[in-house]
Amino acid sequence: MYKKVETTEDLNIFDNIWMSCWVEKGFEMEFSHGEIDRYIIKNDEAQNIGTVELKDYSLDENNYMNLIYPFHKNNVISTSTKRMVEIDKVAILKEHRGKNLDRLLSVIVFHCKNNEISYCIVLLERLFYKALKNVYKVPLYVDGEKFFYKGDLVVPAIIDVERMYRNSEEYNWLISDVQKAGLEVKI
Repeated sequence: MYKKVETTEDLNIFDNIWMSCWVEKGFEMEFSHGEIDRYIIKNDEAQNIGTVELKDYSLDENNYMNLIYPFHKNNVISTSTKRMVEIDKVAILKEHRGKNLDRLLSVIVFHCKNNEISYCIVLLERLFYKALKNVYKVPLYVDGEKFFYKGDLVVPAIIDVERMYRNSEEYNWLISDVQKAGLEVKI
């Protein structure tokens, strides 16, 4: 289940979730601006339990993400004519972690499929990276060495999300059509 952030009340719920998770982990706060798609992740009981934020990625070397890590110099990214997004504000409340990651990942894949997005650019916490790579078998490519950012070591990675939605049968955890599965909840 998920809900797209559309109102001020939604944004307050969204901010409360990711901020409480980041405080718990000791991360520095950072607010995004501009055109952004935000989602609130819900569990089976329709409780708000997580967040994810997606925004268009720009190859401009002065893009904030490229100032943190030079994704724009990656050969696949710099030569691609396909649409890309940055993933940020990935958070699941502590008491709901583990069993709800498939929901969060499915929302990302669903969003990318519906918006014809091919790649996701992301800075992954090491444990999250290991779960995506080893448990969920997400097609992601490490673009460089881990480095310290906002309170933790992160791994710069590129996710081939188009491969996931074109080959959804390879990902048994993927809720293949989130909307048709009746998982979109409007409050």
